[in-house]
Amino acid sequence: MGKILIVLRILWTAGAQRIAINEYKWLKKLGHEPKIVFLRATKTKGYEELLKDVKFRVIRYGNGVLTPLFYLPTKLFSPDRGIESTIDLDLILKIPKIAKEEEADYMICHDQFAGIGCYQTYKKMGIPYSVFIHEKVINYSKPVLGNIMNDIERKVLSNARRVFAVTDKVAKTVYEKHKINAIPNYPGMDKISERSFSEKENFLITVSFWDYGRRPWDYLEVIKHIEGYKLLMVGNWRIEKAKKDIIKKVKEEKLDERVKLMEGVSENELSELYDKSRFLIRFGYGEYGPAMTVIESIQHTTPVIINDELGTAELVSKYNLGLVTHGLDYDTIRNFISKIDEEDYKKLQNNINRVQKEYSWESHTRKLINDY
Repeated sequence: MGKILIVLRILWTAGAQRIAINEYKWLKKLGHEPKIVFLRATKTKGYEELLKDVKFRVIRYGNGVLTPLFYLPTKLFSPDRGIESTIDLDLILKIPKIAKEEEADYMICHDQFAGIGCYQTYKKMGIPYSVFIHEKVINYSKPVLGNIMNDIERKVLSNARRVFAVTDKVAKTVYEKHKINAIPNYPGMDKISERSFSEKENFLITVSFWDYGRRPWDYLEVIKHIEGYKLLMVGNWRIEKAKKDIIKKVKEEKLDERVKLMEGVSENELSELYDKSRFLIRFGYGEYGPAMTVIESIQHTTPVIINDELGTAELVSKYNLGLVTHGLDYDTIRNFISKIDEEDYKKLQNNINRVQKEYSWESHTRKLINDY
């Protein structure tokens, strides 16, 4: 048993942070001394409940003087994300010092960019680390800078004791690019609650950390085709203009009575929304991660409607946890929802119960440290 640092670049209400917090809790239950290090905190609200009783450290609150400089290459590779997504190289390079101060025995780095600092720590002090990849690994094709990033990423992953991927689909991209075998390690799906079809309301819930890359306008198009249902669009916004654009579109499409934007939702409120909603709806575009809302929906025994680009598509299809579509297939979605009755819904929930038992946070966490 030892001191384990869980390292993340940003503190906000996204999937990686939720995974890390659950890892922390289970590492503690398993007898370790974990601590989460967030390199930078944002103005995002809503994570306070998540961090209750969690030992964590924030290196910097808000942006630094070098943030505009580091945002330029970040935007080059991720044009749909705002300045809050900046990869802060100045903070990443402080990780060796942080590891020494915290007397770390092992480090779990959430994404390959945090992994740069963990790699530096390993080279300087010999502290082993693992890397958890959350999104598909791509070839950085930009001239010069792309080659540099590809080489750094390869060094980070090849020197890690283990490389984990949040889905099989993400793991495959790691192997295709670097010939490194990443270990698929789905987030835990332990059961939280279950309500029957008749106990729920005609709500479709969608949850994300919204930006242009999440294509929020697509959900408005879906709800226009589903009579009798309301859309709960939950989550904070990376880009303020994206939120304003959606509010404007809701008014233009006269969807005010059928679409509810909900920002700054507490964990207790979010849990209740999952329980009230009959289906989760979530699309991913080149997004091979699970979408944590899919995981959370399964935990609340709520069937899901997703597209086949998400990393959880195979899981949903294999166990029949709802519907997997190819693209925005409005007719298929509408027909699926309209045909579901109490009995059909219970069958879907029984399938979800099987997955809840098979994928737990304990097994997820044990896999992370099975060679520590």
